[in-house]
Amino acid sequence: MSRRADTITSEQRNKESAVFRAIVLDILGASFMLLCGLFSGSMTIISEIARILLLLTIEIVSYIVLRRAHRGQFQEYEFGTGKIERIINLLVAFGLCITCLYIFTRVISIGDDAPLSLSSLFLSVIAADINLVINIWFTMEFIRVNQEESSVIIQSQIQSRMAKTVASGIVLIVLILAVGVPDPKLARIVDILGSIFVLCFMLMIAVGLIRESLPEILDRSVPDPDQYQILRVLAAHFDQYDGFGGYRTRRSGKDLFIMITLGFLPDTTLAEVQSRLEPICHDMESEIPGSKVTIISETVKASGQG
Repeated sequence: MSRRADTITSEQRNKESAVFRAIVLDILGASFMLLCGLFSGSMTIISEIARILLLLTIEIVSYIVLRRAHRGQFQEYEFGTGKIERIINLLVAFGLCITCLYIFTRVISIGDDAPLSLSSLFLSVIAADINLVINIWFTMEFIRVNQEESSVIIQSQIQSRMAKTVASGIVLIVLILAVGVPDPKLARIVDILGSIFVLCFMLMIAVGLIRESLPEILDRSVPDPDQYQILRVLAAHFDQYDGFGGYRTRRSGKDLFIMITLGFLPDTTLAEVQSRLEPICHDMESEIPGSKVTIISETVKASGQG
């Protein structure tokens, strides 16, 4: 059952607000940087824009997932959203690879005497400086909102922002050097070196996304130790239910989803069923890290007692 917006905690609202503000400022910063980059002819700034826009896709998806998770709107996904997130990550990774190929072809075809617009390049320095400030600010903001009630999504945003801060800092240094170098040819060489750095950084991100996401896309069987743990917990609580209808397991992302069907006699009240199921769920989720247990109750006849 989805929750109403007024039942969301203040910590959850703060997390949503922080991610939303980060997305808005990233879009505004990228727009300004795009305008400067197109007129300056700087391959470094164009490469940085491509990186920002592609990683912004993950940020927007994370925001949507965060909002829906806070409102309990994932019941339509039987095994959670891990696989959906991984598919988005893979698409972004492939987009990064294609962008890297485009940048590489531009870099090897451009001459060191290709003109750079110094006025637009100076504006690009300002845009890069703003981008660095945004990344530093929201790194600290995400750390702050994640202190009281930790969130996996916000934690990934913190790691992403830290990486963005390092990359944007180096891009800013490259642009400052390009503006300060009096020789136009040397300025173009500095700019090309900066674009190669961004290209390598994007490749590292793409490889990381592929290595993390591709195995999670494929259905994987649950290892035997986890299977034994499920049966052991059920055996330890055998006196709490009157019938056993089997169980199903599946990994989605890093989560292990366990769906168990247990039977109860017709005269068992709903409150009693709930009180019997709670310790089973608690013990199973405690003993199997990353597990999410769902127990379906059904009515069984007296002859079906186990």
